[in-house]
Amino acid sequence: MAKSNDNGPAEPKKPFHEVVAEKLITQLEQGTAPWQKPWNPGLPGAGMPMNPVTGKRYKGINAVHLLSEGRSDTRWLTFKQAKAAGASVRKGEKATHVQYWQFTRDVVKKEKDGTPVLDDKGKPVKETVKLERPDVFYAAVFNAEQIDGLPPAVAIEKKWDSQERAEQILAASGAKISHDQQDRAFYRMSTDSIHLPYK
Repeated sequence: MAKSNDNGPAEPKKPFHEVVAEKLITQLEQGTAPWQKPWNPGLPGAGMPMNPVTGKRYKGINAVHLLSEGRSDTRWLTFKQAKAAGASVRKGEKATHVQYWQFTRDVVKKEKDGTPVLDDKGKPVKETVKLERPDVFYAAVFNAEQIDGLPPAVAIEKKWDSQERAEQILAASGAKISHDQQDRAFYRMSTDSIHLPYK
């Protein structure tokens, strides 16, 4: 069952994945791909859409959907989150919807007779149960460009070398990687090895 969050509509008129797909198709027909951006790493606005309140990045279809909005600021907040931060969504601004799924729920643990199990302080003990059918929720979010009173985005200082980090990840993977090709890159199943051009 679809539920709303943060004063957004209970459910979009069309299924969420269709709304996102139609928008992407229209943009591609116009010659734009929202996932291709000429950004510089570490600058304000670089990177994937994220929620500055939770510190989490939007993932999957939500990330693609928010990128397709063409905003230069990566920060997306709900109306309530903006208000709690002392900021306000400008009048007339249109929200963008994101979708998330809940696969588990915390419920009060019960005795065989149906009475709640209590801890040593007399409070009900909760347990996490897997839902037979996950719940889908929709949240209405606004980009920081639509919100007045937010501080400007701060550049993220990269404190690590990406080349060095990538080499460490590859070394730790145990993958057999050979730089022995002129102009090809491929995986050879018979030797379980990766072959790349010279560095």
